[in-house]
Amino acid sequence: MTVFLHAVASFDPTASSVLLWTRLTGATSVDWAVAADPNFSKVLARGNARTGPERDHTVVVDVDGLEPATTYWYRFEASSERSVVGRTRTLPAGQVSSFTMGMVSCARYSVAPLTVYRTVGQAEVDLVLHLGDYIYDDAGDKGPRSHNPPRELISLEDYRQRLAQIRRDSDCQALHMRHPVMFLWDDHDFADNAWLGGAKKHDPEEHGPWSHRRDAAVQAHREWLPWRKADPSEPLCIYRSIGIGDLAELIILDTRIIGRDCQASFAGAKKLDDRTRSLVGRRQRDWLEQRLADSSRPWALVANGVVVNPIPMSLPLAKLTRPLLPEGYVGLDDGQFLRDDQWDGYPAERDRLLQLLGRRAASGSRTVLLSGDVHSSWAFEGPTGPDGVPLAVEVTVPSVASAPMGRTRLPGLWRLLDREARRMEHVRWADVTERGFTVLQVSPEEVKAGWWFVDPYDTDSQPGADLGAAFRTRLDAWPPLWEEVTAPHVPSGGVQSPDLPPRPDDLRDIRRWHLRRRFGLLILVLGCAITFVVGLGRLARPRRGRR
Repeated sequence: MTVFLHAVASFDPTASSVLLWTRLTGATSVDWAVAADPNFSKVLARGNARTGPERDHTVVVDVDGLEPATTYWYRFEASSERSVVGRTRTLPAGQVSSFTMGMVSCARYSVAPLTVYRTVGQAEVDLVLHLGDYIYDDAGDKGPRSHNPPRELISLEDYRQRLAQIRRDSDCQALHMRHPVMFLWDDHDFADNAWLGGAKKHDPEEHGPWSHRRDAAVQAHREWLPWRKADPSEPLCIYRSIGIGDLAELIILDTRIIGRDCQASFAGAKKLDDRTRSLVGRRQRDWLEQRLADSSRPWALVANGVVVNPIPMSLPLAKLTRPLLPEGYVGLDDGQFLRDDQWDGYPAERDRLLQLLGRRAASGSRTVLLSGDVHSSWAFEGPTGPDGVPLAVEVTVPSVASAPMGRTRLPGLWRLLDREARRMEHVRWADVTERGFTVLQVSPEEVKAGWWFVDPYDTDSQPGADLGAAFRTRLDAWPPLWEEVTAPHVPSGGVQSPDLPPRPDDLRDIRRWHLRRRFGLLILVLGCAITFVVGLGRLARPRRGRR
């Protein structure tokens, strides 16, 4: 058995350093090396690291003294075996003319292949930002693949096994071998609809204390997805920021655990309009205020796990049509539905954020909000201030593998959701049916966002991506809006890229399962349609009286 079953990865780069990662099987000591070329003819740094069961045999090396905006190659060696070669890149420093970032979220391993990851791995970006739900906590009974362990995650070992499973996937490995990643967590990295003190389906009598489960998830994620803490004294701290030269500051928030009150629809929760309801917590809020007050860079890129802008749905015959809505929507007295797990469920917190965005905008600097979670693509012009003027724009990225929002209920439901999205004045564009990723291209004058759609069942060794939409927002424009543009093709990697592993062994079986399922749904829909038509014909047929 190979020592490096889980390949290699790199995380949280700065202008002079990067975290290198691997995991050892059957070894406790490993040598590492960083080079200026993929053939390692010019080794720049080397060293040794040790690990053990206390950190699930993972290795994290913080390599410093690197040059800004520079590509490096790295590898590990243990028990006379060498790992695959990984590629990473430091962030730029000083005057920066452009920066490109790929963004992904929501990789439900049991539901669909991780083809999106491989496609992002083939693209040329400076950094990949993962917006949460790297793993899913459920038993894995919603698709063709089985989760490991085949049960809901509770213990430290459970979370470790689930993370190990997804990192054995060769499409996931392709992403990590090619790009450095910055990660933030969302609910399924813990449990569905998690918050600081619990989760939607967490039962202390059955699952034990929530704090034990939460802390187990945090420890496992730190082992497999390391990050640099803004506050080393706070065990739950994942919020942090990093400067991208003089161009932008990437601000990563925790809107899931550290400061979140429970959702308003939970029994005993504070009411939706309670001004004390918190999503980020006072300590993180004060920190965010300081970050957004820094107007030395033109752009602030504020990343969090859940959508900031309102996405309510209003349907006729609300009680009857409620089952048609995607999961997560709760009903209000006025017949509207909202997702109370998003910022929609924390209106007072959003008002506080609007004040910070307004002050930053008044200084001449701009903010782009980044979010995931809802398994769909959105370009928002907002949130808006009290006068209805947008104070920022928001980019919401599609899912990697989780079922798209418009495909979780009846076939064709996406048309209803699409209609609702078009009715929202602050929505410039939306798509609720496709999986994929988003590329953000930042320059001093503008930020351009391109949504790329990928067929997860594509069995090609180099799967492609189709452009869904592309928009830009300009620094000198007020209010901040999206202008439609033509996005450049996202180029594939060059000849110096490390060889990527082959596609997963079960990919063709999953594709056949998917085609059989689609055929079954088609037969079901046709059967229902024929039954409906025949029924109408019988009703319309004149009855013959008795003789």
